[in-house]
Amino acid sequence: MSIQQAEEPDREREKQVARYLREHPDFFERHRELLADMVLPHEAGGAVSLIERQVGVLREQKDELRRRLQRLVDNARLNEELVERIHALVLALLDARDLETVLDTVRERLRSDFEADAVVLRLFRPADARLAGRPEFVDWSEPVLGAFEKVIRGGRPVCGRLKSGQLDSLFADEAGAIASAALVPLRLPERERPLGLLAIGSRRRDRFHAEMGTLFLAHLGDVIARVLRPHLRE
Repeated sequence: MSIQQAEEPDREREKQVARYLREHPDFFERHRELLADMVLPHEAGGAVSLIERQVGVLREQKDELRRRLQRLVDNARLNEELVERIHALVLALLDARDLETVLDTVRERLRSDFEADAVVLRLFRPADARLAGRPEFVDWSEPVLGAFEKVIRGGRPVCGRLKSGQLDSLFADEAGAIASAALVPLRLPERERPLGLLAIGSRRRDRFHAEMGTLFLAHLGDVIARVLRPHLRE
């Protein structure tokens, strides 16, 4: 008899044992004395008892589940705080009675409640003569705004690092400190031409990046555009 022929009955018995254990998962509960004699190879070498290995696996699974749960709790807390800050910002904008207050509210709230290091608004439509000299109002035909034409006409927020010329035209004296930024077009559904552009700058390089979600920024742009609408002339 060859070695291969001798091994075939052993493999068949192993299959039968495995099948039996699978069909009777309570076997070791009824024969606990066998657990003391069973060993499993360990990744670090040597051997451990079956119950020790099971306990180790269960502990690793519990630790991973605890980490996942903590991440979910942390994200839920951050989202709740974000919703509260958005709610406060929207209420403050709705309470603003004039254009000057709207502009100041956007800038101050984004700096204080959303930890923005720089906030710039550029509006492409005229206001009354009293506010026409404010830096927020610019002529869309100005050459410097050509660097943002693709972003504005695209109608969606864009995040990441800006070119030096873009930084200078938006943030002026603060440009050298801005490592990342978000550009948010201010659009209205009934208007093909945007009302303007909101730029939010951060000193942190990782604060705004191309892979981040922009849903909140898009909603923010929609709210600001609608609040601005009654204060701007055609």
